[in-house]
Amino acid sequence: MSRATTCYPARVSTGLHLEAPFSGDAEALLDGIVEELSGRSLDPPARGEVEGATLYLELHPAAEPVMIEARDGRVVLRANTITAGPGYHRFVVEIAESLDLTWAAGGDPSEWRESRDDAALDAFFLDWLSAGAAQIIELASEGMSGFALAMPAGVAFDHDGVVATQLGPRSMAWLEAVRREPADGVDVFPWWGPAKDAGYFRGLALTEAWRTIRWRAPLIDEERAALERFATWTEKAHGLDPELDLPWAEQSEILTYLEESSLRATRAHLKAQELGEGQIGYRRRHVRVELSGGWHLSVPGELAERWDERGTWVGWDESRSVFFNSFTAETDGPTPSTQHTLSTMPPLEGDELLELERDELRGIAALSEIEEDGRPLHRLEAHAAIGPHAAIGTLVFSEPGDREWALATWGSLGRD
Repeated sequence: MSRATTCYPARVSTGLHLEAPFSGDAEALLDGIVEELSGRSLDPPARGEVEGATLYLELHPAAEPVMIEARDGRVVLRANTITAGPGYHRFVVEIAESLDLTWAAGGDPSEWRESRDDAALDAFFLDWLSAGAAQIIELASEGMSGFALAMPAGVAFDHDGVVATQLGPRSMAWLEAVRREPADGVDVFPWWGPAKDAGYFRGLALTEAWRTIRWRAPLIDEERAALERFATWTEKAHGLDPELDLPWAEQSEILTYLEESSLRATRAHLKAQELGEGQIGYRRRHVRVELSGGWHLSVPGELAERWDERGTWVGWDESRSVFFNSFTAETDGPTPSTQHTLSTMPPLEGDELLELERDELRGIAALSEIEEDGRPLHRLEAHAAIGPHAAIGTLVFSEPGDREWALATWGSLGRD
């Protein structure tokens, strides 16, 4: 899996940057914003987390959190709206203006905040899209690959297209067409128009399906909630426009995972009969997850994942688990070599010892059979290093046939 190259065309400035004077208690201000927005009937609901003097506000699954910082006598709001579309840009401006703050003029590169010119706002996003397509085409001609257009950092998806977008991969033919006529590419923005209409809810559902959903029965509450959001948004879109093209095969699949027997489930199953199996969803394939210390790893997209309190990344499903952590070796003398870093790590013991060597990376691993709660398991403990940078991984699996999966996963380890 190639490294994702996320493209944000430099010639088109994006993002809101609003400032307002402020005096008083910063924490009280930010907590008040969270409370006020949480009380509104928004779908999806606004979710905010205050860390120190900064509020991270989630308003749409296709967008990075809006950052609101209160310090040094002023409040600063920063929001990257380009990933979700013009509808989201309007929404964030309106949210900001509804707060009890007096924002200074400016801060909106599209100038929609001052003009309320919807056509000009659409043109601003289309200019950005055309520039992005042109940039990717140019980079592809130089041999680069693994492009992502306005996608979140932290994960790279495996797909058969040239570029990953919020609403699925796109081909070179799509890029060429969008460079010529950017209006042909508005289908990559989850929220284009100003209204929260059927297209809005369809965009929410597709964003969730492409990026978030694991295509299996849910293992944790967070996964179940994602499935239920998708099902609800798809049903809302259908209610607002019964003729709208919707992901019925995926709706049928998800309601089966939820073991739901209902009118909407019956409708979805009937509509899905002529469509075949669901095709939407990056996580039907492998994903490259960004780990601590600059390391990355390719794992099945269906794995649940979390970070524990020790900074260990954990991925798992019903029969497999992956644990990863890292550190950097430090000495008073010269920078430690790869071999020295490996030699300082605890020795590995197992039934089978393995080595990994790729470019500057060196690794060792031990494969063994263990027993946990009376159940036989297989465990691959692995160490790797590049100079002073060390990786520590453990892969546990219950099925002997997953041995090759464990070896391939370890073999995908790399560092940027």
